Amino acid sequence: MTARPTVAVVGAGCIGAWTGAQLARAGAEVTLIGRPSLAEPVTRAGLIATSLTGPDATFGPGGLRVALGPDAVAGAAVVVIAVKGGGTAAAAAEIRPHLAPGAVVVSLQNGLRNPARLREALPDHAVVPGMVSFNVVWDQGPGGRARLRQTTSGPVALEQGGAPALAASLRASGVPVVEPPDMQGVQWAKLLLNLNNAVNALSGLGLKAELSDRGYRRVLAAAMTEAWAVLKAAGVRPVAIGKMRPGLAPRILPLPDWLFGLLAAPMIRIDPAARSSMADDLARGRTTEVGDINGEVVALGERVGVPTPINARLVALVRAAEAGEVAVGLPAEALWPSG
Repeated sequence: MTARPTVAVVGAGCIGAWTGAQLARAGAEVTLIGRPSLAEPVTRAGLIATSLTGPDATFGPGGLRVALGPDAVAGAAVVVIAVKGGGTAAAAAEIRPHLAPGAVVVSLQNGLRNPARLREALPDHAVVPGMVSFNVVWDQGPGGRARLRQTTSGPVALEQGGAPALAASLRASGVPVVEPPDMQGVQWAKLLLNLNNAVNALSGLGLKAELSDRGYRRVLAAAMTEAWAVLKAAGVRPVAIGKMRPGLAPRILPLPDWLFGLLAAPMIRIDPAARSSMADDLARGRTTEVGDINGEVVALGERVGVPTPINARLVALVRAAEAGEVAVGLPAEALWPSG
């Protein structure tokens, strides 16, 4: 990569566009490849990406290149993939004819299987697993600009030595970056926390309100306890980074509200507007990533002989919500398996 790295972000939604804006602020030459709902406001009015750890990345009209087609990856030394897990294979197939020789592909996606999906579809390119440990929400900023707000804290994780120039650019913009050697362990740690995405989506509440309700926290704790039992049987060790401590969560979450508030204040000290990406997907009528999150626990549980009724129930409810058979706003009691 050159001193001014060229980066294309495929699937530039909340996480992808936020990451791209931070890279551009640090001097990278960035192209955001996303939907018209991104391209229109960014082209017309600009974009603001706010951060909890550094200055805002602010761009006026035309200040960031935005494209709609996969051919926009041409010439990029690094291609960041930020599409939902279910769209990984299709996105890889679309960009493959346009990738520059030697382009590095970085997965910043939820779930465990996306790096493998990318390697299978792009065998001539290095694929680097990555993970964003915080939440970003999208709303409208001053003057009609698209505004992407970081609402919870945490680092970006990139596999050790996989994308050093990308890591350097993020750090130059004030974004904390860690480069662990065991990204699968990190991805499992993130997946354990992401089990809340389904609970949050089905609750119809913001993250702050949902996590302030003991009923929903008890469901999440049970889902995480199941997952820990599955991982123990499979011999998998999650790797905690930053403030991600999924091992403590199942014990703290079920506590009474007043005690939970004392012991886990950072967990609910979040923007009231923040909600899970799965909640956003249901609100927009899109397919969710529940199969790559709670479904991954269910699948591994079947392989190692550990039952996972809570996670299976959450998968079924989210699938029903996708199909319009269940409306969000379910009480916590409805999230438990029957019988």
